[in-house]
Amino acid sequence: MYELQDLKIPVEAPDYYDCSEFVIRSVEMIISEAIHCGRNKIVINTNLRLGLPMENINKIAGPFIEAWAVETFHTVVEDAENRYSLIV
Repeated sequence: MYELQDLKIPVEAPDYYDCSEFVIRSVEMIISEAIHCGRNKIVINTNLRLGLPMENINKIAGPFIEAWAVETFHTVVEDAENRYSLIV
């Protein structure tokens, strides 16, 4: 069945390891700086007197964390002289 398919074989770029290390280091630095400067706080106000059930908090927290990360990286990208060389 697969013999009839024209599959593309991925080719790893020669500088893949170096590029990967650069990206990982940059992401770690961006997140670490945000935490160090106190920009990692997400305030959620509800009218629930007893708070949120902790057994399912991940279902609620996940989208908030994702939105925070997007905003954090977006702020870096908006800075034309960002020291992380982050681009879109």
